[in-house]
Order: sequence, then C-alpha cells, then structure tokens
Amino acid sequence: MGRPWWYDSYWEKKERRQRRSRWPSRKSWAWLVLVGLSLALSVAGTGFQPALIAWLLGFISYFCRILAFAIFLRALLSWFRVGYYSWPVIILNDLTYPILSPLRRIMPSLGGLDFSPLVAIMVLYLIPSLFRWLVLLFV
Repeated sequence: MGRPWWYDSYWEKKERRQRRSRWPSRKSWAWLVLVGLSLALSVAGTGFQPALIAWLLGFISYFCRILAFAIFLRALLSWFRVGYYSWPVIILNDLTYPILSPLRRIMPSLGGLDFSPLVAIMVLYLIPSLFRWLVLLFV
C-alpha cells in the first residue's frame, strides 16, 4: 500500500547524506605504516646511497618479512585466548586478512587445522628471491 495522493514529501524528514571522511580508513593506515617502515628500512640498509634497484629489492624483502612476521603473530595468537577487540589484534587482522582469506578459500581445512598461514609465510619468503632472480636476469 503506497502513500495517498495528497501526501506531501515536504513533511517527511529528509535524511542527510553522511559526508565521507577524507582521511584513510584504519586498514589503509596500517598498510601505509607497513609500506613506510619497509621503505625506511630498505633505505637505511643501503647506507642512504641512491641505488634504486637496491632500494627496491630491500623494500620488497623487508615488506615480505614484516608481513610474514605479522602472519606468524596472528597464527600464534590464535592458540591463546586474547581479546579480539584490542587494537594490536585488530591491526594484525587488518594486515593479514587480505592475504589469508584467499588462501583459506582455496585450501581445505584438514581436521580443523588451518595451514594457510604456513603457506602464506612460505610464499612471502619466496617472493624476494624471485624478484632478485628477475633483476639479475634483466639487468
């Protein structure tokens, strides 16, 4: 049943559209901090010398190591009873969810055991060596 023909929408409360925030979301901040930390470590590891390929390889290496460590921490915390609404756990989930969720869809769980963190860590440790091999091949 609809509105009567004489109903005026003037009296209806109009919902104000919420303004979108111009600031990045919490997940974006976590990834930006991860990228910034990896970049700072890679630049500091080369002694601040302007070597673009060394910076790129160092960045990829540190990025994958930090991400693998975050996945390891998340897997370790899953064994213990922790508050899932505390900010360190939320940030770990924000960082590792985009990597672990596709693996969980692909891999079957074996008796309630989740092997997706193990596979993700192995892949993350293979990525820097693959990039080094590609750089040596093309340079």
